[in-house]
Amino acid sequence: MKRDSSSPAAYVRSVESPQKKILETVRRVIRAKHPKVREGIRYGMLDYPGLANLAAQKNYVALYVAPEVLEQHKGAFPGVSAGKSCLRFKKPEEVDEAALEKLLRDVAKHRARTEG
Repeated sequence: MKRDSSSPAAYVRSVESPQKKILETVRRVIRAKHPKVREGIRYGMLDYPGLANLAAQKNYVALYVAPEVLEQHKGAFPGVSAGKSCLRFKKPEEVDEAALEKLLRDVAKHRARTEG
């Protein structure tokens, strides 16, 4: 789905409900727990370099992270569709903020080990 990706703020404004609520929740968790990660746009989606990408699709919001780490955390998101490197949230209530924080923390640790 084509979105206004001229800036993160424009991207968020272009998203409609219910995806907007999901996007805003995941984005808030990322920004609160990883304030040093600069938010940008890459490949037409929100980009958090070295941590994650976030994209609002027609029927869900996808969070892309390191596949090695996601594999260990898929069980913490029951009912959420998961691919090799993404979680697909269809409803706002599927976003478990505590589980999301743990996933992102482990992604950051993984990236620090593999890139540093």
